[in-house]
Amino acid sequence: MYRPTWAHSTPAGPQRWQESWARLLTPLTLWICVSVSIRYGYYGDNRITLGPSSSRMIKASSVFVQQVEVRDVDKKGVSLYALSEEPKLSQQVNWNVSNYLIIGAYNRKGYSFWLNKGSSISMRLEAHPTHVNQLQVVMLKGERKLEILQPKQTSSVNSYNESEIGKEAEFSIEEDDRYYLDITNTNPKSIIITVNVNVSSKMYDTTKAKAICSTATKGSSCQLRLTFPNTHYVILTTPNNGDLLGWYIELSFVARVITYIGILGFIVVMIFLILKYLGACDVESSTVVEHSRQEISETYPIVPPKTVPQTYGTNEEDDDSGASSSSSEELYDEKLCVICYDEQRNCFFVPCGHCATCYDCAQRIMDGESKVCPICRRLIHKVRRLFHS
Repeated sequence: MYRPTWAHSTPAGPQRWQESWARLLTPLTLWICVSVSIRYGYYGDNRITLGPSSSRMIKASSVFVQQVEVRDVDKKGVSLYALSEEPKLSQQVNWNVSNYLIIGAYNRKGYSFWLNKGSSISMRLEAHPTHVNQLQVVMLKGERKLEILQPKQTSSVNSYNESEIGKEAEFSIEEDDRYYLDITNTNPKSIIITVNVNVSSKMYDTTKAKAICSTATKGSSCQLRLTFPNTHYVILTTPNNGDLLGWYIELSFVARVITYIGILGFIVVMIFLILKYLGACDVESSTVVEHSRQEISETYPIVPPKTVPQTYGTNEEDDDSGASSSSSEELYDEKLCVICYDEQRNCFFVPCGHCATCYDCAQRIMDGESKVCPICRRLIHKVRRLFHS
């Protein structure tokens, strides 16, 4: 026997580290996915468009959200309400704005605001009679995919009522969304126009709110903590200050980290149990296969032994039988190479430690494609010589 005593020792340091990193790869990937979903997912930061006397509702689950924060950089006064029941659009507020607007040649300007279902808006644009026909007015709906909102039909043939000095239009709001009033100047000169906007806005009823915060009293930001584990309806409202410009609010959801850690831990445990079950099955099946392959390799050599011709009536048969028996004894004594049966076994494989071939046959195995031990069929990393004194 020339097998070294340390042939079945544990894997080397680099191999052990590779196996450890492979086991940590799945939970690490899940952790990255969960972290990204917390930061940029459904409850990520939002830049919300509002307007004077606006009321916008957002549904949030306190299982995943710990608190809601609103940032009002311009300090226009945004209020935040938390309700346990869905409020109704039962309040109505009428407001109007009149502004002068200078639009450059072949340029455009407009206003953004948020309107709820049931609201209505009417507007009138006034300009010099020679410039009225140079104006194009469009009402757009949507935050990402903009759609043209058709004005309410009147007795006039045209959608817009055109007078000598202005244009008028009226719209009925049928869906909660962001609306944008776009005014385009197709004149080669700058023009000055007067914009009159009258809005009848539907507002959510916040009289039953359980928590309230406002940027008017707490500075440019305020936080609203949600009670676990209820689902809350968060209402954003703005006052009527007659300003149609710059109503952009930063809304942030602070995640309840313990919930995500619990979900991640559950997923990791389940994956670990599945992998452990599959790994146990694989180990058991691979052990059976290895034993069967080892028996086959020991019983049936890879290269069949040389045939010995038989003669009758002479003593050659005895000599041949004696030679075959001696070769069998040498084979079972693990002295001859199991590949060529000519040279002695003078090397062993790493990491399995089997000493089954001569060094030349071992090199041929390493130069081949399979590179597996002929005894246990395990992948060979290195071949080491054995030197006899």
